[in-house]
Amino acid sequence: MKTIFIRHKLSANDEILEDLWAKRKIAVHYANIRSTNPSDYQKSGEKFLSRFWEYCNNGAIVGATYRKIRPAHMLLGVLEKGSLIEWTDEYGDDYIYKTAQLTKPKIISFHDYPLLSAIRPRGGTITGWTSAQKYLQALLENDKIPFEVKSLAPSQVEVICYEYLKIKGIIKALLLPIGRGLPDIDIFGLNNSGE
Repeated sequence: MKTIFIRHKLSANDEILEDLWAKRKIAVHYANIRSTNPSDYQKSGEKFLSRFWEYCNNGAIVGATYRKIRPAHMLLGVLEKGSLIEWTDEYGDDYIYKTAQLTKPKIISFHDYPLLSAIRPRGGTITGWTSAQKYLQALLENDKIPFEVKSLAPSQVEVICYEYLKIKGIIKALLLPIGRGLPDIDIFGLNNSGE
């Protein structure tokens, strides 16, 4: 089963988000169209609604954030194989959402599981989240979280490496932020000799 992330950055007020949270529903909003057929939408809406249908048809483990109302928490649940997407206009004509119901819902605190906050996908509304698969599966099944280097986000490994270099006196100061977009360099700095 795939693992996905959905960011609820909808054009919604707090009351709507609270209702979706309470009902344990995930939602997307691409146009105020009363249809769940991807071909009824423009390019980006068609693309994301098609992806949403793929996840519903095949089933997926879902990590969903509602940051505006629950910045320190995530809703974890399952889109059962064969789940349906339904449109709803219960919030008014300007808020016609496409929703799906989560099963086995759990509220996850980023304070208790900070790695999940660190490895959330950037950008996008609904996307695959393979880096969190072991974690989310373990949380769903009440198993132990895997404790291995591969369980860390790349940015966390870079910080550990930097701290090691600093403790060993190999690096004195950073000259660039750790990681970022440089293809071949993660840690760039000076040693005690100024090299």
